[in-house]
Amino acid sequence: MPRIVNHDTRREELTQHVWQLIRKQGLSGVTIRNLSQESGWSSGAIRHYLPTREQLLTFAAEQLDKQAEKRLRHLPYTGNPLQDFQQLLHNLLPLDDETRTWMEVWLAFTGAAISEQTYADTQGIVYNNVHQLLREILTNFQAKGWQVDPEPASTELHALLDGLSIHLLLRQITPEQAREALEVALGRVLVEPAGLPTPPAPYPKGRGS
Repeated sequence: MPRIVNHDTRREELTQHVWQLIRKQGLSGVTIRNLSQESGWSSGAIRHYLPTREQLLTFAAEQLDKQAEKRLRHLPYTGNPLQDFQQLLHNLLPLDDETRTWMEVWLAFTGAAISEQTYADTQGIVYNNVHQLLREILTNFQAKGWQVDPEPASTELHALLDGLSIHLLLRQITPEQAREALEVALGRVLVEPAGLPTPPAPYPKGRGS
């Protein structure tokens, strides 16, 4: 019988190889030939899934958002709204091997997006999704009686996440310093009222499966 191939799994595997190639050689190093050497896949096998270099890069960038959302959805939330939101924010920083890989790839695309509209459009998807997530969570807090202005607060936290991520990648600050900076900012933009009846969900319902 012919071997059953899970194409989604194969694409995810290929994504990991593209990310590693980007980390080693930057976006300019992403070619079918280099990817074949990095992954051990034949050029024909790579082209079966992603026929062109542009498709390789677009797919690799889009997977950043999908993998991050998947991780956030599987976090062991405690039910304490503030602690759970802090945990979510920590998981948007490069504090372990997985998130460091994401952020290194994200930074490569971000640098290229300054002059290349195609990359800017792809990175816009990632930016908009993170910003929307933060805004929805903060709006949920506001609806439950917390003192917060969701739009400027989400902008401030998002900008802080981006800045802290770069400082962490450059090893200019420690993970402890990054967490402390987030907690200070969160305490400034989000104030808990007394006697909350029910905590807001840390991750809004209705965002995918």
